[in-house]
Amino acid sequence: MHRLAGPLLQWWQGRTVRERRLLAAMLVLLAATALWLLVVRPATAWREAASERRALAEAAAATAGRNLDRLATPGKPAAGASREGLEPLVRRTAEGAGLAPVLAMGPDGGLGFQLASAPSGPALAWVSALETDHGLRLCRLSVVENADATVQIEGSLTAGDCVPAG
Repeated sequence: MHRLAGPLLQWWQGRTVRERRLLAAMLVLLAATALWLLVVRPATAWREAASERRALAEAAAATAGRNLDRLATPGKPAAGASREGLEPLVRRTAEGAGLAPVLAMGPDGGLGFQLASAPSGPALAWVSALETDHGLRLCRLSVVENADATVQIEGSLTAGDCVPAG
């Protein structure tokens, strides 16, 4: 250590007072920049990420609380869904509209549905009726027009609140 400090101290003593002040100011600015880049910026990024995670957790907790409240009251059907359940209700209304959707679990936990080639009028009217007449929530919807004037519809329904995927 003395081998390095000796020549460094000698070099420092060889500088004028003005040069020493200038070098000291540059070292302070360099240290402040390093502090900013290595401590402050990562800390603020971590705080923002934690805030986002907290907001998602609060939303999930509120949804879970509402779902628990709904489950705690037996005999009361979920928001607009009849006693027959979500899947039978969706199947029955689709058959009534002349549609045959493929039903499966959605990525967000709801009931996913898919219509590969359906007339646009009845298909969109059916989706709208599920929301307005039966109180179901449409969490996700994708509509693509086919070349033969039909539509391909994919979506996800739930009787409660939509839960963000991921």
